[in-house]
Amino acid sequence: MESIDSGIGVHPPSFCSWRQLFAVIVITEVSVILIGVGRGGFPGWQWLGLASLYAQWMALFCASGLCVSSGWTGRLTARGAWISSWLTVIFLALAFSYAAWLAARLAMPGWVESGAGAFVFGSVFAVGLVAVVFFRYLAIRARWRAELIAQAEARVQALQARIQPHFLFNSLNTIASLIPAQPASAEAATLDLADIFRGSMRRADQLIPLAEELQLAKRYLDMEKRRLGERLEVEWRVDELPPSASVLPFILQPLLENAVGHGVQARADGGRVSIYGRSEGDQVVITIGNPVAAEDRPSRGHGMALRNIRERLALAFGGRASLQTHRDKDRFYAVLSIPHVKHTDR
Repeated sequence: MESIDSGIGVHPPSFCSWRQLFAVIVITEVSVILIGVGRGGFPGWQWLGLASLYAQWMALFCASGLCVSSGWTGRLTARGAWISSWLTVIFLALAFSYAAWLAARLAMPGWVESGAGAFVFGSVFAVGLVAVVFFRYLAIRARWRAELIAQAEARVQALQARIQPHFLFNSLNTIASLIPAQPASAEAATLDLADIFRGSMRRADQLIPLAEELQLAKRYLDMEKRRLGERLEVEWRVDELPPSASVLPFILQPLLENAVGHGVQARADGGRVSIYGRSEGDQVVITIGNPVAAEDRPSRGHGMALRNIRERLALAFGGRASLQTHRDKDRFYAVLSIPHVKHTDR
């Protein structure tokens, strides 16, 4: 079992969710069919039905044991948790198979021809082998996901490094210009700037409430409004958004930075940035619109921000989230769609 935890610092799943149980059921049924084929061609339906019933009940019994013991294994090291989970499966398979052998001998005499030792050994050996293969797959998948999260974190940090210097420079200049005539406004701008940078330091994969992300986005636009003055008009229509929905941090600010930089700052007369959001079925949809400059050509940074957001959405939500862009004659739109999952503190 040493190879299972090679280079991995994550624990095995708890097997308490229906998705994990469904995966166990599928793996079990495939294993039963392969064992039947290995006996000499496709097995008869009677054998397949009885073997599937036996194997599925054993699999669910073992998965339930892993779910119950997940609180204990979660306190072990990652390697210890994998090994303990495998040993738990072996022990539960031994107990279940022996109990099944006794029940079969009493209820269906003649169906189990082998003795208790051979029957239990065959069952436990098959379960242990399948568990090793399944755990190995889960470990490889966990390592792959950890690498993707690390890459997403690095991309977010790179994006922050690109945005923060010039945003910080512009913000400090704005604050300096406000100090002589509007000290109260300068103080508010300083607090907004601190909150913005505090929010940008979160982990890229740690979900936060939508209300918190919207608050940071508003403070970002407030800073830009102080800098651009009447050239920047902001329209918020987000009252229909669920404040407790889970979103990725730093997901709106790059879109707003693009909207301000490419749609407002590039125009002599400025323009309007609109933020519109609502729930649509089981999705939360947020649309950010901005005017199109006469010679607007998306820069490399613009494309990098969109690509980074799409990768983070795919990693966090799979195919259930998307970022679409659309441009008409006068305006550019970025449409962010994420599944409506209520945020829970952990």
